Amino acid sequence: MKASQILYPIMFFVVIYFIYSNIRNNIKYKKENMEVLLLLKEDDRRVHFISSLLMAILIGATAILIFGLVNSKTYNSEDILIMGVLPVLMVALYIPLFKKTKITTLGIHKRSYLIRWEDIKGINYQKPDAKNKAKVKILYYNINRDTSAELTFLKDDPQLEQFKELAKTYRNSKRKDKKSGR
Repeated sequence: MKASQILYPIMFFVVIYFIYSNIRNNIKYKKENMEVLLLLKEDDRRVHFISSLLMAILIGATAILIFGLVNSKTYNSEDILIMGVLPVLMVALYIPLFKKTKITTLGIHKRSYLIRWEDIKGINYQKPDAKNKAKVKILYYNINRDTSAELTFLKDDPQLEQFKELAKTYRNSKRKDKKSGR
């Protein structure tokens, strides 16, 4: 038994699980009437670029491997099917990484994860760095522990001011709703 006969099916099921959980969460958010208030232009640009590059490399390597197997005539249809389907699933898995960070009525939706307004403990607005990028650190409660996330804005970006206003509005309204027992 080859390692690929064990590794590929495990990877296949793990990727299917993550795609399923992403779709399930998106359906749940739509049921909660999530409205997009702001799409951040500057946040996660490096992650978007790296994930695009990795996907191009993965698809290219898969095409070369399948072409090599077909030319050498040492293949069976199951190997080609697994080698062809897995990159397609990986691309579907990486789709949330291509999406821009959204500020919504439910919270901050970053890389397919939602940081709800009521879970946010604090927001720290840092001074711009040498590249004229202002970082915003968000401290929030996540499964029995405090976690932080970072958003990136340009120094004089009007989106930063919009974010500050939205954060004030929604954090205050969600806390009042939570305290009143609704």
